[in-house]
Amino acid sequence: MGKKLAMVTASGAVIFVLIGLLLGLGEVVIRSVHLIRDGIPFFESNAGGRIGPITLDQDLGWKATEHYQEALVERTKNGTLYPVRRSQTQYGFRSFGDVNSRRLKMLVMGDSFTHATAVSDDRTYHALLSKLLDVEVFAYGAGGYGTLQEFLVLDRYLDIIRPDIILWQYCVNDFINNDNELERLSRINNNGWVRPYWRNGKVQLLSPKESSLQVRDWINRHSRFLYFVVTRLDRLRAANTRDTVEVDIEAEGMRHAGFARAVAVTDELMGRVRARVGTRPIMAFDCTEAEPYSQAFRDISAHHAITYWDDVPQSVQAADARGEDVYCADGSHWSERGHELAAQALAKHIRAEFPLPPRR
Repeated sequence: MGKKLAMVTASGAVIFVLIGLLLGLGEVVIRSVHLIRDGIPFFESNAGGRIGPITLDQDLGWKATEHYQEALVERTKNGTLYPVRRSQTQYGFRSFGDVNSRRLKMLVMGDSFTHATAVSDDRTYHALLSKLLDVEVFAYGAGGYGTLQEFLVLDRYLDIIRPDIILWQYCVNDFINNDNELERLSRINNNGWVRPYWRNGKVQLLSPKESSLQVRDWINRHSRFLYFVVTRLDRLRAANTRDTVEVDIEAEGMRHAGFARAVAVTDELMGRVRARVGTRPIMAFDCTEAEPYSQAFRDISAHHAITYWDDVPQSVQAADARGEDVYCADGSHWSERGHELAAQALAKHIRAEFPLPPRR
């Protein structure tokens, strides 16, 4: 009996050592790739929360990394390769203009479509708007953001920038990311990161995963290899798009109790945006035309005197139907051509509805 117990103990120790070696090797490989490809120092700890263009944040959940630069090659949906030089400037803004400029100042808020990591600095829709309208642009976005995170960023920097007008980029995932229960049921709009949610009039930091908040947070901060593994597993689960709450929402619309709850929360948050910016004009658009989300955005915008344009994604989707290469490799985010079409549609509306005054 003693011999068998010793053998089992020895086998367990061997397995434990092998697992440790595998994890160590994986960590070395991932860190080497980051060093060669991204210029991230091999021994740089994730304890500060930096994960490439994203940095973990105790209030926002995560934020765009400040003073981040990268040159890489991206691929369009149709397979065309193109070079990208992207950077994030002061406070992590993708575009941070001159706060003392005499030009009209426009603050752009959004998520991954505004973060636009697959598009060069001068090809984003907000960079193109700066040229088309001759305005000073300040643009902030971060992948996976919900409305509360966008509001918190606006609240941090509004008094520094003192913008004249606000351009707000909605996305269908806002409703999912604004409700912890819905996000837990989503396979396609759940990145596993702890984020703030607006619940009962208060901000609460919660995990959108069933796994322990502490385990996910430790992985995010300390192991690049385990972070790589768990995020790839999340993507594999997301491939099963039939087993996700969005299917039920699109079938039931406002009859879906969770969606109705998320719409109410989103409406309340946009009310806080309106209260924070005061009488400044707020313009908004959605990155994708899809129901019941688009109608909810129309209603929320009308409720808070926000000018809403629903034809921006339509112009991109129409170009895709004509065979134009308007999407990135993931098939959802805009390529450089998609950003160009969105900028043209937005510039046309802004010129028509908000005649820009001469330089101050």
